[in-house]
Amino acid sequence: MYRRCFNFFPGARKWSPTVECPFFSKMTRSVFILIVLACSLATLSGQPEMLPVKGGPFLLGDSTGDSDERPVHTIRISDFYLAATETTVAQFAAFVAATGYRSDAETGEGSYVWDSLGWHKKDGVDWRCSETGQPRPAGQSNYPVAHVSWNDAARYCNWLSEKAGLKKVYVFQKDSLLVHLNADGFRLPTEAEWEYAAGGGQSSKIDTYAGAHPLSVIAWYSGNAGRHPHAVGQKRSNALGISDLSGNVWEWCHDWYHQDFYARSIDAINPSGPVSGEMRCVRGGSWNNSGKHLRIANRSSRYPDFRDGSVGFRVARSK
Repeated sequence: MYRRCFNFFPGARKWSPTVECPFFSKMTRSVFILIVLACSLATLSGQPEMLPVKGGPFLLGDSTGDSDERPVHTIRISDFYLAATETTVAQFAAFVAATGYRSDAETGEGSYVWDSLGWHKKDGVDWRCSETGQPRPAGQSNYPVAHVSWNDAARYCNWLSEKAGLKKVYVFQKDSLLVHLNADGFRLPTEAEWEYAAGGGQSSKIDTYAGAHPLSVIAWYSGNAGRHPHAVGQKRSNALGISDLSGNVWEWCHDWYHQDFYARSIDAINPSGPVSGEMRCVRGGSWNNSGKHLRIANRSSRYPDFRDGSVGFRVARSK
């Protein structure tokens, strides 16, 4: 049931991660959002910087990696756009301020936090909190948003689409989700798109990580992060100008996860994962992971409503 992890708990397959965030009153929540927005005027609209990624054929997977990264096979990716950075606290705050949205952590039982006990769940923890569960200072508005589920990320994508007058990719219904992956709106990147962009858009991966430099130069990970994430865009970007694809926080991808999906997607054009499943894919590793988990080809997964202090996301768009 559970895949290679540093710690095991309901909701995750492979990850590393686990501190307290006092309950926010309605007034405290409102003040927090206003402070974050005031401290980051450039992100008041919540609009991410989108970079073009030229498509092409691509060798997906890693013959020396884990079993779910094989077989290595050729696919073809169409042109698309990908956010230059992970979605920030300020960008997500703009979404919440505009819509009144309440995240899965707020309507559920909080989120997993990291402390001396490891990862464990705490009530009252949501996207306003740090990895330890403490209220995040306004000065950290440019940190990657965390404690967000796949559902939260998809809702944020829909909001961006609505603001831009684009067709929504995700249609949430009472007991189901309709997906229009070919719509022109914002969405999460597919696993294949993510790996292609992380490799610099090259037909075959030259580098182990997302950038042709030592890991410490391109990523925040367990060897240099000091057990917490950092502001986005501080490390050297890859060949496409995209930052933090390796490390900082795990990133939700569009696809359902299946261990053997690669055997089904040989020669596929724009593969987007199985039509259904239990867990959604995450990529890139985090501040709490070793280099093994930050490899471009590394795959992992979480339940769609899962959230913790090491998982965030970035957005994509079809071109």
